Amino acid sequence: MNKYQKMARFTLIILGLALGLSVTAVLILRFAVGMSWHTSMAGFAFIGIMGFSRIRPSFFKKDKQGLDERDLLIKQKAMVAAYWSFWPLFVLAAMAPFFVYGPDGMVSVNYLCGMVFGGMYWVFLIYSIAILNEYGWKSKGGTENE
Repeated sequence: MNKYQKMARFTLIILGLALGLSVTAVLILRFAVGMSWHTSMAGFAFIGIMGFSRIRPSFFKKDKQGLDERDLLIKQKAMVAAYWSFWPLFVLAAMAPFFVYGPDGMVSVNYLCGMVFGGMYWVFLIYSIAILNEYGWKSKGGTENE
């Protein structure tokens, strides 16, 4: 398993942890503490844990052989897949208030923050899945303990 597969798996673990903690916090704030749905959405502050996925390169050793053409092509394909899947969702999220509230409606700042963090979550998720998919989900041609 090379460095980029390890980083993609690390990112998926961090994203799962961030989403799991956020949903748990919202449910606890709503049902155990009794806050309103609007106030309990503060539990999504745990999405900030996603920032740890950006410091991941410092956790993994540099590859001795460096990047070859295949690695660069895989990273490029993964980034293209992430952003091509992001833009239709972003456009839908941006246009939804127009159809829900009408042309004279107002959008909450919380909705805009949700669009930013949701978009960031989606890009990291698809990028990591695409990396693992392109390399294969397990190490090929070597021992599993590389």
